[in-house]
Amino acid sequence: MRLIISTILPIFLSILSLKSAAKDCDCSLILSQSIQRVEENYALFKIKVNSDTQPSYQAFNKLYLEKAKTISESPACQKLLNDWVAYFNDKHLWVTVETEEKKVSYIQHRLQLRSYRARWKDPNISKDPIEGLWEMEGYRAAIVPDPKQYGQFNAIIVSADNDTFKPGMLKMHLKKRDGFYDMDFYRRDSTLVNSTIRFIGEHILLDDDDLAWRRLEPIDRQDQVPTLDELAKRDRYRPTLEWLDEKSALFTLPSCSPRYGTIVDSLIATNKDKLDHCRNLIVDVRGNGGGSDRTYRALLPYLLTSATPQPKVGYYLSDENVKMFRELGILQKLNPTDTAKRGIWATMSQVPYVSASHYAAAPLNVAILMDSKTASSGETLVLKAKTSQRVTTFGTATAGCIDGYNGNIITMTGASLRYPTSIRTLNLPQDAIDPFGILPDIPIAANGTDPISEVMDYLTQINKEKP
Repeated sequence: MRLIISTILPIFLSILSLKSAAKDCDCSLILSQSIQRVEENYALFKIKVNSDTQPSYQAFNKLYLEKAKTISESPACQKLLNDWVAYFNDKHLWVTVETEEKKVSYIQHRLQLRSYRARWKDPNISKDPIEGLWEMEGYRAAIVPDPKQYGQFNAIIVSADNDTFKPGMLKMHLKKRDGFYDMDFYRRDSTLVNSTIRFIGEHILLDDDDLAWRRLEPIDRQDQVPTLDELAKRDRYRPTLEWLDEKSALFTLPSCSPRYGTIVDSLIATNKDKLDHCRNLIVDVRGNGGGSDRTYRALLPYLLTSATPQPKVGYYLSDENVKMFRELGILQKLNPTDTAKRGIWATMSQVPYVSASHYAAAPLNVAILMDSKTASSGETLVLKAKTSQRVTTFGTATAGCIDGYNGNIITMTGASLRYPTSIRTLNLPQDAIDPFGILPDIPIAANGTDPISEVMDYLTQINKEKP
């Protein structure tokens, strides 16, 4: 009987431990704080919630506050907050619930590398493209089918450069989707992270954190697989400029991250002589999720032809926002008659302009190629460029998330709120871009077979019609 008790007790304690670990947040408090902070500080709140929508908004909050009372786990609370925030339809507004990463046990498998290799070499066995021996920094792992679950795979450690992972341990569990694989990734600190991984070449995999894997086996002798050092130097978001012909350039800007500002500056400076005499410039901002408007500043002289007045920007004055405006030097530029007030949108003392440091005579034609993932600062580039007569936009509508900007973060008990402090124009919602985005002048399949060639064909035809 003592043996039975000693066996049951650890299990009982484990269950209690799991339950106590699960009760790790006060969701009602987090939602109540979020409601209060959004109403006090969110720049678009009075636009989204007006006298007509106030009753439905209050009913919506009441419903979610009741739901929050039943939630005590961080993942479920995060989902509820995501659903609540969706009411405002603003991609710059979100609440992040704090979580404690729970420790997990590593899973041990029997490593059968010889049988795996025999499987990979057998032409009579149908195999998934991901099967094989793969290498990332610090690890070599065999990716093989999960024998218990069809369409799922195990990445089993063959060797590692640390003492945590031993041969046979599970490094990743993968589930095949349409064009990618869901991934459970075991880390060295005994935690599990959920992500996705996809092919970016026949023998290269890349996950959501830009960690690359290269295939070691099976490969043909003629296959040129980059080394890990070569993969580390690759950056799919790095801006590039290439010449399609003597008079036509393609500037690719996949991100407006501030770290790329100097790279854009360098590309423009290096190619200045040719840009000053080029006829066509294509700027590809597909997939550009934003960052900073400063990143593309050096490109503006080749997009704009003159300074253009813009609608008045509104800076929402709350105690929290004023702190931020003061730190950024914005407050001193606002109309002094407004800055002492609260609950209003203040404006700049001077009329805002879209402008550049100078205005280059070339190129004659500028094409902007955009898609539904062109967002935030990627969209502001499109919006500014459209003020120029030499710019034509191609592709599909942008993401639609620039009505609010100048993000601020407020730390709350158990969570943090990220929200816009300013609005793009005081004339909202009449001039709203969110959530539908900026429409292209010429719709084309932005991610079709060869959209660059389609744009070049259009520019070639335009050039024929011009004297």
